[in-house]
Amino acid sequence: MNSKNNYGTPSLCEKIQEMAISDQKYRGTIEKPLEVYPSVLDSLISAKGYTKQTFELLPELEQGNLKHLASKLLSRHLTPKTAKNESFAKKQKRIDAKNTKELIKIVKEHGWVTSKSLGCDEKFRTVLIFRHAPEKYWKHVRELIEKEKKAKRISEYEYFVIDNHLKGRPPISKKHSDYSN
Repeated sequence: MNSKNNYGTPSLCEKIQEMAISDQKYRGTIEKPLEVYPSVLDSLISAKGYTKQTFELLPELEQGNLKHLASKLLSRHLTPKTAKNESFAKKQKRIDAKNTKELIKIVKEHGWVTSKSLGCDEKFRTVLIFRHAPEKYWKHVRELIEKEKKAKRISEYEYFVIDNHLKGRPPISKKHSDYSN
């Protein structure tokens, strides 16, 4: 799909991709996870009594379980930029409000959109924008996701993730793999 439509303005794909990028602008961490992950995994391998060589001989599933555990342990110790910097938090809140307001307009006009449904070359996860919606927009977001669910334009998982946010983010009991779509 082109980045521009017939009128020379940014396409919906490009617009939503820009929104998705700005959604994550100040959410990253100050730490560099990819630099720390190997150390965490090595520690786990040693703690389980393996060497790097014997770890590589383990079945893929067991290796995957240890890698997943290393990621989980690492994520618990990462601090979002917004938690360390009040200025970043304020900027991100303004971005979230702007993105939510814009996505509400888009969904009202086009229905639930994803990079796949629009046939975009650009990749983005629309669901994250509503996952970070400020509380003042929750009523509008609720109405839209209920309408989109009824019309079968939003996946069960996307609905679940946004619904969880609108309920104040109680502990999540399901994983992406628990859904068929």
